[in-house]
Order: sequence, then C-alpha cells, then structure tokens
Amino acid sequence: MLNGNSWSVLPVAIQKIIRFDVYRHHRRWVAEKLGPEARNSELEFTKKILSVDAKHYHAWSHRQWVLQNLGGWEDELSYCSELLAEDIFNNSAWNQRYFVITRSPVLGGLKAMRESEVLFTVEAIISYPENESSWRYLRGLFKDESTLYVNDAQVSSLCLKILKTKSNYLFALSTLLDLICLGYQPNEDFRDAIEALRTSDFDKQDSDIAITICSILEQVDPIRVNYWVWRKSRLPQAA
Repeated sequence: MLNGNSWSVLPVAIQKIIRFDVYRHHRRWVAEKLGPEARNSELEFTKKILSVDAKHYHAWSHRQWVLQNLGGWEDELSYCSELLAEDIFNNSAWNQRYFVITRSPVLGGLKAMRESEVLFTVEAIISYPENESSWRYLRGLFKDESTLYVNDAQVSSLCLKILKTKSNYLFALSTLLDLICLGYQPNEDFRDAIEALRTSDFDKQDSDIAITICSILEQVDPIRVNYWVWRKSRLPQAA
C-alpha cells in the first residue's frame, strides 16, 4: 500500500540513478496511484534534473506527462520564461513553451496566445537574431495560418530590421524567403536591404529577389548550401 512515507524515499533513490529513463515508467505508475498530491513533488523533481541538464529529454517528457495527467499548468509558462531568461538559446525551453500555449487548458489555446507570444518572440529575436529556436517558434505561432503569417507586419518588419544591420541575418533572410514563397510582396526597402548584402561574386542579371536571397544564403550558410540550391531550383522564376 502506498503512503506518504513510501513516496518520500523514491526521489532520493531515483536521483542516485543516472539513467532516469529506465525508471520513469515506474515513477509514473506511482504518481498515478497517488494522484494530484504527487503533482508538486514531480514538477519539482523534474525541475531539479533540468537545472543540471536543461536538455534532458526524459525529464521533459515526464514533466509533460505530469502536466497532462496531474495538472500544474498555472505556473508553467512562467517557468519557461525563467529558463529562457537564463538561456535564450535553450531550445528545450522553447519547445516546452509551445507545448504549454497549445495544450494548457487555462490559457485558451494558440489563437488566444498568439498576439502576446509574437511580441515576446520578436523581442527575443531582436536581442539574439542568430538564435534559430526563436525564429522557429515564431513560425510555429502561425501553424496552419499562412495568410496570417504573411500579413502580420510584425514578422516582415522584424526581418527588415535585422537585414538592415547586415549582421546575424541568416534566419531573417530565410524567413523572408519563406514569406515570399507564401505570397508576400517585398517593397523597395527590402530590395535595397537585399541589394546591400550582395557581393562581387553575384550575377547582376539576377533581378528576382527570391533568387538573389537563395544565392546569398548559399554563401552565408555553406552547411546547407545544397538545400538552398534546391530551394532556388523550386522557385517559379527559376523554372
């Protein structure tokens, strides 16, 4: 029979085991038997693990299981904000934040959270435009809403602002390419910003902005050069 005493020894015992993944199923079984009274201790348990290893997959998985089965959603968005304040490049924290805004029964869903989350993410990107996680999060806020994504002035303005700095602009450039492929029509400010990124190696006859963007990305993102060559080949102008 389970009771408070038997439960209290589990965290101590399991913390001594490096491979938490081996024991998480038993831990969940115990938590299920105890019900909501295990919620706080389980959330605190995963928090301790994540303070040591912020990318611990099984700790995040267990935390999400606790939220969905035992509750505790009320403070989870704040917890994600705390983690991102400590390390804005914490991709796991960004993933958890998305999990919270799309699954939490107390926040109203993605549509209700979109406006405030876009503001939060734009500020994060302006501070660290080289952070791919925040750009991916921004795109995720418009899941299945391509028209809203294209028409949201905050997104295009963000791209232009980063491009004009001529620094850490890779993800701003790739986002602009995505927007154009979805129907966005860049104005002269964008064309001027892209033109300023050209090098002497570029073919001046390439007047199409999407083709030019792909060519720039081939140079500034050599690891994915084949991908950008492929993207260029898929453009209607390149057909």
